[in-house]
Amino acid sequence: MTLRVHWKLICIVLFCGDAGLKYSPTSAQEIPTAPQGGYVQAMAPIAIAGEPFGVMRVEVPLPTTLSSGPPRVLVEESQGRLFYPAIVVRTVEVVEQQPAPGIGRRGGLIDRLRKVVRGQSQKRQLPVAITVSALFRGDGPIELQLTGDIEQRVRIVPSSSVASGVLGVGATSVSHAALLSQWWTAYTQSARQALAEDDFPKLVHKVLVSMLGARLNLPAVDLDPADEDEEELSQPLKTLALLSAIEPLREEILDEVLAAPAPAAVPNLPLPPEPLWEPAVLPPVPADVVIESLATRVPPECFYLRFGSFSNYVWFQELAERYGGDIAQSVLLRGFNYDASARMERMLATKLTAIAKMFGDKLVGDMAIVGSDMYMKEGASVGVMLLATNPQLLTASIESERKGVLAKNPDASLTDVTIAGRQVSLLSTPDNRIRSFLAIDGPYIFTSTSRTLVRRFLEVGQGAPALADSPSFRWARSWMPDANNYSIFAYFSPEFFHRLVSPQYQIELRRRLAAIAHLEIAEVATAVAKSEGIEPLDLDSMKAAGLLSPWFDERVDGARTLRSDAGFIDSMRGARGSFLPIADVELTTVNPIEAEGYANIAQFYQEQWRHMDPLLLGLRRFRADGSHTEQVAVEAYIAPFEPKKYGWIARQLGAPTPVELKLPADDAASLQVHVRGSTTLGISSADYHLFGGVKDMIPPDAEDTQGLIKTFQALRAAPAYIGGWPRPGILEQLPLGIGLAHPDAAGFSRLIGGLWRWQNEQFSLLSFDRSILEQAIPQLGVSQTQDLAQVRARVANLTGSRLATWINQQWYIRAWKASHGNSRLLDTISQQLKVPSADCLTAAQRLLDVRLQCPLGGTYQFQPQSSQSQASASATASKGGWWTSTAWSEATFDNRGKPVPPPSYSAPWIDWFRGGKVHVTQGADSLALVGSIELEMQPLAVQHDPQLPSMLPTMNFDLFSLPSQLFGKKDKADEKPTTQSF
Repeated sequence: MTLRVHWKLICIVLFCGDAGLKYSPTSAQEIPTAPQGGYVQAMAPIAIAGEPFGVMRVEVPLPTTLSSGPPRVLVEESQGRLFYPAIVVRTVEVVEQQPAPGIGRRGGLIDRLRKVVRGQSQKRQLPVAITVSALFRGDGPIELQLTGDIEQRVRIVPSSSVASGVLGVGATSVSHAALLSQWWTAYTQSARQALAEDDFPKLVHKVLVSMLGARLNLPAVDLDPADEDEEELSQPLKTLALLSAIEPLREEILDEVLAAPAPAAVPNLPLPPEPLWEPAVLPPVPADVVIESLATRVPPECFYLRFGSFSNYVWFQELAERYGGDIAQSVLLRGFNYDASARMERMLATKLTAIAKMFGDKLVGDMAIVGSDMYMKEGASVGVMLLATNPQLLTASIESERKGVLAKNPDASLTDVTIAGRQVSLLSTPDNRIRSFLAIDGPYIFTSTSRTLVRRFLEVGQGAPALADSPSFRWARSWMPDANNYSIFAYFSPEFFHRLVSPQYQIELRRRLAAIAHLEIAEVATAVAKSEGIEPLDLDSMKAAGLLSPWFDERVDGARTLRSDAGFIDSMRGARGSFLPIADVELTTVNPIEAEGYANIAQFYQEQWRHMDPLLLGLRRFRADGSHTEQVAVEAYIAPFEPKKYGWIARQLGAPTPVELKLPADDAASLQVHVRGSTTLGISSADYHLFGGVKDMIPPDAEDTQGLIKTFQALRAAPAYIGGWPRPGILEQLPLGIGLAHPDAAGFSRLIGGLWRWQNEQFSLLSFDRSILEQAIPQLGVSQTQDLAQVRARVANLTGSRLATWINQQWYIRAWKASHGNSRLLDTISQQLKVPSADCLTAAQRLLDVRLQCPLGGTYQFQPQSSQSQASASATASKGGWWTSTAWSEATFDNRGKPVPPPSYSAPWIDWFRGGKVHVTQGADSLALVGSIELEMQPLAVQHDPQLPSMLPTMNFDLFSLPSQLFGKKDKADEKPTTQSF
């Protein structure tokens, strides 16, 4: 955080007092409420009829026995006349711990400073009532039914005006417009809060708010306004977002489609030129470099993910299978999954069967996944390339599998097409959910989603340049040779990155994300039309009803949104999740806006980067010490590499050094960084090693670190230390005279606040616990290693540690929130779109094009209302109920209401992580990351003849010396340590 932000925070605290520090769902100007001293009196129900909707509001007290957390309430009306309900919780502030008597005037400068230092008094918001506001149709009595944490029925008779007294003291009357404005405030506030707290795509909330605002002529609302302190992304990060089609970009395009469009621009300009790339300067490549035969058939503009053997591919797939097809789920714990792997399997009409696992290595000699992009969620330009040991038998097996897919999909067709003069089999459906080209060229078998990739595969076989001919690939293979037997070897060529930055990819990616936004908006609009009984459900009728904007489907590429039996599809690209690959989209003209936007991107890369750097990644598996553990060695390189293009790294790190500090062996985690020297307060410091370590501990709760004193107390309780070698000037420059204390004969000094410092001629250490320093001193040392690095990090085996207990708690709380967020999403689908409660999970997954999953490991289940609740509901009300997860019943809660994980729970990665370390080395022309992770994973139940760790070889080389062997020279005489140990 910058100094500017610190001053802004201080100013807010000093001059605004408590403003903005309390949670208050609504303000008095938005919805009149009872006095804040406690729940005194509920507002009288009110309903005003009108067109196209009437507006109603009712406030209901909450029971005192309500459990912690926001109440969960569903709203129904006996005749289904209620629409778009908004529920706002009214709270009163309860002070659980009275602050010390104030000094000076309450709210004055001294009092505010005291609050900053001591922290706010312990307070919590106690829910006392909910306000339900909604739209309705008709002018008959409203029979309101509330279920869930509140079981209550309310009858409201609509009127055209409101008598004085019903709104509270001092109120006179309220008009339809005023009540509608209050509903809109509550509705948008509820949507904003849901998107801020929960983890699911924002589609439904954003479309409903945009549609209702335009339809009812209400003020536009930004549901996720940008933080004014948030700095704008640099051009490289913007482009990386565009390359990866990440979710923020999808949301940005969705917002653009929902907003009023700019004046129409005709695509009458030719495709703009791409950057003029400069060739990379490579060292001489040895003539005897061994290149695997599979690389001789890969187009140079493709990424290359080679497994070497079918068993390596099975290992990788089963690793992903443990996390629902997405390894990132073990860390992110998201509440939804795009099932990208399953989408690609469906498009390619291939699946890893048990038979394939058993006999794969007998039929496949080598295999790789190649492609010109990785847009798996939308429909990627990818393919699987196999080198068959028995081409006839493998081809027969693949063709039999394709015929089985054909038989299961009535709308699929299997035809022969001619590509590059060769006969190619095409298995496809009209919506592209299946799009599988099968090309066979001798022992090489290529299955791809892209006609263009198949053409390039055949052209390479006919003599066109291949990846194997690329100088950068041959140079890479000279220092990551095939003889290393990588379980996974990935190479992203400069040509691959050039392709992604080309005008076809950059412009078409935005167009396809706009196409996805149109399909999603049409799906939500259809659900709204069904809920309101609007017929027919064609786009023109929905436009006339205000469910779609007048400019909907006016797109620069002329594509249209079409209805199919399975939903909406794009006329040019197909269905969501299986779009026509970008490589196969013909793009010849652009409009001026697109041309100008791309020109800025091209100019940046041409002037600032000049050429793209290749990226390499290698994984190797070895046997570790334990009988059930294996060691995965990771190598990642960017080379050639120009540090000035990644200046933020170069500015932080010093030169690569062979010096490694010996830190205490009992550290749960440690980090050492060779830092570039700086000038602070007029004092210059040379490059130095900054290091730190954490003992096995349970870190303080975030709620215990509010205020400077509590934060300070939490830091004092943390069993950690930081230090520098050689004794860095930065520790001498600490404020408030910290660096001026004189050490005793043993080198210890007590600084402000109880901070202990130990120093000698070489080291300077800081910790709030002197015993930590005393234990660390004899273990400290420096050594000359075989590797050059700037960053060295190590994490110990956390099994059974207190730190693992804390990690499990944090992961569980995050997973708990995501799991409950999904249940609230299902409530939204039921309440806002009137989908029968039992069908909400299916409807939500169809609308969002994702699979909702419980990060706690449970299964979502629908629980109908109890018989008592059913009896009290009107006979015409829908059969309500709740969506819960089977994992919720296992949780308990602490005295703050936070969920406590059951004893059997552990964070997904804690189950298999047994320690690891990583080194980062930035050289003049290379960036390297090498590391090792120790894993302990039980075989999956579906495994056949698994490769157990005991069958793996042991690591017989120094992994961390690789960067210096490949790029560096160990001639740092000035870095030679003068002190070996203590």
